[in-house]
Amino acid sequence: MEKGKRRAVSPWGALTGGAALSLGLYLLWALLESLLLVKGAMPESGAFPLLGAACLCASLAGALRCAAVSPWGRMAAACACAAVFAAVLAAVGLLCWEGVAWTGRGGVLLLCALAGGLLAGLTGGRGRRGKRKRPRKGARLQS
Repeated sequence: MEKGKRRAVSPWGALTGGAALSLGLYLLWALLESLLLVKGAMPESGAFPLLGAACLCASLAGALRCAAVSPWGRMAAACACAAVFAAVLAAVGLLCWEGVAWTGRGGVLLLCALAGGLLAGLTGGRGRRGKRKRPRKGARLQS
């Protein structure tokens, strides 16, 4: 592949790749946090804020990756990736636990996931269009 050329990525491939990255990071962080809780290195009162931060950071990382490689706009790709991540979290919550309190802590985790996508969409970055080259002052236009 030539230098500077990017491979075309389908929108759905970028979306699933970003959501998979988010889920992987979130599960890895949750495993590490549970290990710290079991070993007594972290108090139980700090478990939920750290899990919320994990959700936000994982969503942000996956949405940034999705926005970087997706042919959609930056905000649309980042928010779509965060929505897929939040939907997977909600589906796992509904399938694995009975009576999840979505108005309590479960809802906060979903909001953290969506906020990570929004932050990724709001970050700057270069646009999809390159700068137009202006002709030099003395150059003649070709027709």
